[in-house]
Amino acid sequence: MIATIKNIRSNNTWFGIACVLLATIGLSFKAIFIKLAYAADPRIDAISVLNIRMILALPFFALMLFFSRQTNATNTLNRQSFMAFLLLGGVGFYASAFLDYSALFYIPANLERLILFLYPTFVVIISFFTHRSSVNRYTIIAVVVSYVGIMVVFFDQAAVFTQQSYTGISLVFAAAIVFAIYTVASVPYIIRFGSIRFTSYAMFAASLAIFLHGFAAHGFQVFYQDLKIYSLILPMAIFSTVLPMFLMAEGVKRIGAASSSIISTSGPVITIFFAYVLLNESFGLIQLIGGMLVILGVFFVARKK
Repeated sequence: MIATIKNIRSNNTWFGIACVLLATIGLSFKAIFIKLAYAADPRIDAISVLNIRMILALPFFALMLFFSRQTNATNTLNRQSFMAFLLLGGVGFYASAFLDYSALFYIPANLERLILFLYPTFVVIISFFTHRSSVNRYTIIAVVVSYVGIMVVFFDQAAVFTQQSYTGISLVFAAAIVFAIYTVASVPYIIRFGSIRFTSYAMFAASLAIFLHGFAAHGFQVFYQDLKIYSLILPMAIFSTVLPMFLMAEGVKRIGAASSSIISTSGPVITIFFAYVLLNESFGLIQLIGGMLVILGVFFVARKK
């Protein structure tokens, strides 16, 4: 009997690890799908890719919301919560996504992923100032190590940077900061509504802002794209948007948030590898060292959390 229980627990652990790892792989491919879409049609812009991504993902979020409400009907959406979701999704998530997608016009996917991956360190800093969260010396060292890693990568590539490169770096830094603010502000609503319901509500609000922006920029032409663009964005909507949310939630349930955070630190490595293979992006020893410093720093931040 004891052996059976241990076996079940072991299976749950390995299944949880597999879920988190698959979610991380899916999220790691987001930048690669975007870069492939930009290469397939140089005329397409960030807001067009975002519009197509969200219109393809929304039916799945609607299904998720329906089933989550069926299983957990408590904590109904009131006016205050409705306004919070509009603000969090319609401003926070929309702004961070638009900044991130825009950055990928100017910088390679491996650099974008490393900089965006700094957002947990921004969460620590923001939490310290807004919630007076305790920060010990190990967390400070971890944050410093992450930024040293970015500086190593930055100075290694500085000789070939153009004005557009600095624009892209600024945009993705801004995206990481905005996403960190969104993450910190979301915590009370995730606790109240659950991660799936919260994300579904936030994605509906974000989609509204994205559609309004797309319509203002291009009208209904925003959806009139080549079939090849849809063939690239559809897998991004499913495998880099919807499925990771299910898989990460399942993984967190089985192995806990701390372990899930640590496993997800493999994300930049996955992006860097496939960016090298699929996008022919350069990657040398100095970049590897800088990338590993970033990952090491975020690993210890995640471990502390």
